[in-house]
Amino acid sequence: MPKTIANASNVFAACDRLDAAKDRWNREDVRSEVGGGGWVVIDPLIKAWRALRPLREVAPSTPTELLQQVAASLEAHIAGFTEEAEGRLSENQKIFDTTVSELSEKLAILEAELEQKTESLQASDVVNAALTEQLEQAQMELAESRTENAKLVTENDGLTGQVSRMEKEHKTAIQSIQTEQRELLKQHAQERSQAAEEHATAIAAQRKELAQQAEQAENRLMVLLDQERQEAKTAESKLSGNLEKVTQKVQAQRDTIIALETSVKELTRQNEKLDLELTARVENYTALQTSLEEQKATTASIKQEFTAYKQQHALGGELGALQDAVAGLQAQLTERKKKRRE
Repeated sequence: MPKTIANASNVFAACDRLDAAKDRWNREDVRSEVGGGGWVVIDPLIKAWRALRPLREVAPSTPTELLQQVAASLEAHIAGFTEEAEGRLSENQKIFDTTVSELSEKLAILEAELEQKTESLQASDVVNAALTEQLEQAQMELAESRTENAKLVTENDGLTGQVSRMEKEHKTAIQSIQTEQRELLKQHAQERSQAAEEHATAIAAQRKELAQQAEQAENRLMVLLDQERQEAKTAESKLSGNLEKVTQKVQAQRDTIIALETSVKELTRQNEKLDLELTARVENYTALQTSLEEQKATTASIKQEFTAYKQQHALGGELGALQDAVAGLQAQLTERKKKRRE
């Protein structure tokens, strides 16, 4: 019995019979139905039958040889188009992978810079808080120094008033002693004059005694006057020493206040400098976030374009979509040929 040769007619007929049975079948079933044949022949004919099936349903009277030629031509065009589409898809995939890799690296760098800036910003916040605390403490010390200075000024004014009162009391005491001395001298003169008139002899006898008493009284007055003057000088010297100490203390407080004001100005200047640096870092952080958002938007746009491209070049199972794809492929081939000729 001669060996069966697989050709387009018996392979197409076998596929029709198997398909009419409405059971799932494969190339082994076709080979058994035909009665033999090589896979090199059977596989392309099965693909051609599947490709021409929509056309056979539309035009069942079309000759098998014509359908085979159309299937071969269609399969060649589809193979070329598929190869070209796969090449473009592979190239676009490579571009997309490269772009995604670059964007991922840039994103990682931006995230690292952002993390570094965030840590620097947190450190600046800590330093700023410490400086603010130092500034508040310096202001409190300045207020305490001003209060102490005002207290010392008040004490100085009180001591100055006390010195002034003591000087006035000293002058009043001296004037009182001098007035008393004048009154005593006047009284002695009157008594002496009266005694001279009444008892001229007694006055002569008592003149020496009165002179001695007057001299003793004068000496006592001079001693008292010297004692008062010495006490006044001692009090004045003590008050001058206290006043000098108070003046030195006030001067030291003033120097301390000046130093504190200088420190406060320096801290204020450093605080302003830190505020400027903080503002610049916040602006840089905002710019980095904006750049990151732009990179993310670019990545999303590329993904959308790639998805649209895959959806646009997907092949359907209907004859109309297949014919449109073949027509588009033929138009592209024609355009390429014209460009090559030019």
